[in-house]
Amino acid sequence: MGLRASENKWTLITLYFVTLIMRAAFYATIAVIQSNFYMGGELVGWGASMVLAIYPLAELSTVSFFGSYSDKVGRKPILVASLFITATAAFFFAISPLAILAFVFAALFGIGAASKVTTTLSIIADCSGEDDRARLMGYYDLSTLMGLAGGYGLGMILIQFGLDVNLILLAAAAACAIAGFIAYLIIKETKTVDHQEASMIELLSKVARDKRIQKMIPVYVPIISLYGLVISKAEHILESHFSLEATDILILFAMLGGSLVLGIIIMGHLSDHLRKRRPFIVTGLIALGGLAFLLVANAEHFEQLWTVWPLLPVLGFVTGGFPPAAMAYLTDISEADARGSTMGVYSIFFGSGMIIGPLAGQLFYDTWGLILGLGFLVVLFISIACIGTYFLPEAHGHAVAVPPLEHSENE
Repeated sequence: MGLRASENKWTLITLYFVTLIMRAAFYATIAVIQSNFYMGGELVGWGASMVLAIYPLAELSTVSFFGSYSDKVGRKPILVASLFITATAAFFFAISPLAILAFVFAALFGIGAASKVTTTLSIIADCSGEDDRARLMGYYDLSTLMGLAGGYGLGMILIQFGLDVNLILLAAAAACAIAGFIAYLIIKETKTVDHQEASMIELLSKVARDKRIQKMIPVYVPIISLYGLVISKAEHILESHFSLEATDILILFAMLGGSLVLGIIIMGHLSDHLRKRRPFIVTGLIALGGLAFLLVANAEHFEQLWTVWPLLPVLGFVTGGFPPAAMAYLTDISEADARGSTMGVYSIFFGSGMIIGPLAGQLFYDTWGLILGLGFLVVLFISIACIGTYFLPEAHGHAVAVPPLEHSENE
């Protein structure tokens, strides 16, 4: 079916848009607080690391509540609130007189993320079926990726052009607040009202007992840990180890970014067409491992890698098969009446990985260096995830049909 044919097209398009804005606001804030221009550089180094650690801790602490609560009261109220929570956090970063308060605002960011991710994924799951699930989840990944790259990149560029860092934070807060109003006006409720009251404990217990979700832990947590490792160490590794000119960096990022976007779109469609998830998860993981190996192994003499440059976009393209298939699998095995709780479990996986990855990366890098330390850790994460995928049962045929949206609103 796809996005254009979906009866919930405008709800989904708006959802992707506000996701992009929220992610951009968050990562623009991260770019600012890592700058020497924010509070005289008081958060540079360990301060910024603490912000990045507190954020997922706060998300982990609240995500189960928001996921289960959205199963009880609906998705839209919590989604709209999440955007205003994030806007509030960015606003407080702008007006804060003390650097130590940044840790409190980081927790507020985590609460905003917990309420946003669970409701967003639940809405996409509510609006999707087996024929379009991977591609609709893939568009969510694209909006997240574009928000990350756009927000972080724009924040750094504006700082370099001398724009006041507090103005950047205020602009991020304003954009997120506007996104909240847009979400309130356009996004429709997708949760079918259930008059049989269920407690949040019952909903969480139902999800936690699902053996298929338990089997996802060794797949999802290592990969999110790898993502966290990259976010925390990429800038330092590029500056300290790679022999790259500015032109090389632009070519490399454009090549990998473009091929990854194409991979997410095309592989998502293919996963829906074949109604298979596991093959795309495994091949995506293997391609990611191969890409990481090539980049790390040739860090000191990167010019050698240009002799086999076609491998880079090919591996980036195949890597794009993992995100939509992995998110679609999570939706495939979720039950309609506990979908928010299931997406809350994903956020727990995400938050855990974002803590494990940076801490393990720092430890291995300090102890054994780039190749032996981080190289081994990357191989370890991907190996565990690939082995874990072997034990995942293919979920085709499990998902429950989604009722029409208008029925959901009138019940």
